[in-house]
Amino acid sequence: MVTTPLAVVLLAGVVGMAVAFLVWLHRDRPGAGPLAAFVVAASLWAVAYGIELAMPGLEGMIRLLQVQLTLSVVIPVAWLATVVEYTGHPNWLTRRRVALLLVEPALFVTLVWSNEAHDLVWTATETRYLSSAAVALDPAYGIAYWGHLSYMLVLVLAGGLLLLRVMVGSNQLFRGQVLALLVAIGVPTVVQSLFVLGVLPVDFDPTSLSYVASGVVLSVAILRTKLLDVAPVTRELGREAIFTELDDQVVIVDEQLRVVDVNGAAVALFERDQDALLGRPLSEELPRLAETVPEPGQRAQTEMALERDGALRYYDVRVTPLYRAYGVVSGHLISLRDITERRQREQRLDVLNRLLRHDIRNEMNVVQGNADMLRDTAGSEERERIQRIIRTVDGIVDRSNKIGRVTEALESEHHRPMRLRSLLEPVVEEARDSYPDATISLSCDRDVWIEGGPSIIIAFEELIENAAEHGAAGDGTVTVEITVERRADTPGVAVRVSDDGPGIAAHEREVIRSGTETPLKHGSGVGLWLVNWIVRNLGGRMAFTDGDQPGTTVELQVPAADPETAEDGTIRADDD
Repeated sequence: MVTTPLAVVLLAGVVGMAVAFLVWLHRDRPGAGPLAAFVVAASLWAVAYGIELAMPGLEGMIRLLQVQLTLSVVIPVAWLATVVEYTGHPNWLTRRRVALLLVEPALFVTLVWSNEAHDLVWTATETRYLSSAAVALDPAYGIAYWGHLSYMLVLVLAGGLLLLRVMVGSNQLFRGQVLALLVAIGVPTVVQSLFVLGVLPVDFDPTSLSYVASGVVLSVAILRTKLLDVAPVTRELGREAIFTELDDQVVIVDEQLRVVDVNGAAVALFERDQDALLGRPLSEELPRLAETVPEPGQRAQTEMALERDGALRYYDVRVTPLYRAYGVVSGHLISLRDITERRQREQRLDVLNRLLRHDIRNEMNVVQGNADMLRDTAGSEERERIQRIIRTVDGIVDRSNKIGRVTEALESEHHRPMRLRSLLEPVVEEARDSYPDATISLSCDRDVWIEGGPSIIIAFEELIENAAEHGAAGDGTVTVEITVERRADTPGVAVRVSDDGPGIAAHEREVIRSGTETPLKHGSGVGLWLVNWIVRNLGGRMAFTDGDQPGTTVELQVPAADPETAEDGTIRADDD
């Protein structure tokens, strides 16, 4: 007849084997191998104890006790190996360290199977009847057993500290996984310790029963928290790879500004190799870089120049504090991004911008002045050619002025709530005066507000004038419609400028969409570029929409604004 304790411990074995099967399905994951050994050993231990309860003879019960004690040495070592791999430190398990870990288990197993010669593991064995009429072995443990139990507790404690370290600062998913692993080893260990100390008021060893709870916890962790699918080891390996492979130079210093670590890219900044740098004061290695580190707990960002390989390189330096538990600053992470090429490009752009906005414009004014003088004295045929020169010069000067206005606006303007209709109406009226043959209409509610600045007016002028000028049909007439809409599917305001002309060429649109120009792929002007820059500076976007009707529709998505957030007088200054 199967007794209740026997049924319980056999159930523990079945549950353990089921969990072992789940672990086997994830055998290629970090920590799966030792976790499987942990679960299988615990399950076989439960089965051996269950058979012991059904064993009639004392000698057979002692042999089964020896089997259980042998299996018990696997559990703490396997669990510690699981934790080490799970937390991302598999390199700790070197052959030498594993051999040292196995010295005590090997010695204890030897003592278990030779106990009759020395009585160090148990000194006497008795049997007792359980309440269910089953017979259980009641050994009197010796010094070797208590030493082994202490060793088990040390390994369990070491693994627990590693898990607690991961739990601090982890997200909810990893906290659930860590808690499952702690319960899986903590509950059986505590139960076993209390039982052998005689604290628990039970007749049979409940350690096997506690492994039932551990098996259930591990099953839930595997199925619901993806214990063996998403582990901190992957995150740690990813962070290590980022730190190692990052092109930016990264230096980590402690609170005393001593170098703790550097990545491969940062080694070139120093005169020492990576190993020799560790522990060195940053102020002695790179004094200028040490000066960028702020007070503890503060961030900093600056640009600095460092000499490297005989050349001066410029870096964008960012300093971030590193925190321990309870908000204690333990050091700083210093990242340096080489911006030498960016600075050179900016210098070239500054020179070209000055050349376009000042030198060429001044020279064009000279050309225009001389052309005006020649036109007054030239004949009719030459006058027409001179007039063409003047129109060309006027176009160049106008584009230069427009680019200058946009550049200054993008560099200095502050965005604020503005009534959209108050911005569009003057632009529409000016376009009607400039293009009397064009039919220009505006549809915009008065309660539409956008977040913008003076540059947005330039964008509206460019779009409306471009539609009125280039959208004209063969007879010179064109219809331009400006419509404004607040749509529920977008957070901004849609401003559409449509004309019924020939439309913007496909390659012109593609240049704006791709954001780059090449010698074989470029636009015919700067107007659409200016509009695109202005809208993107506001946080919006520009798009081309094709409808059933001929012509072009350019849509600007600009951020909406709440008029209540404006300062007193700010809105009224731009209002009617």
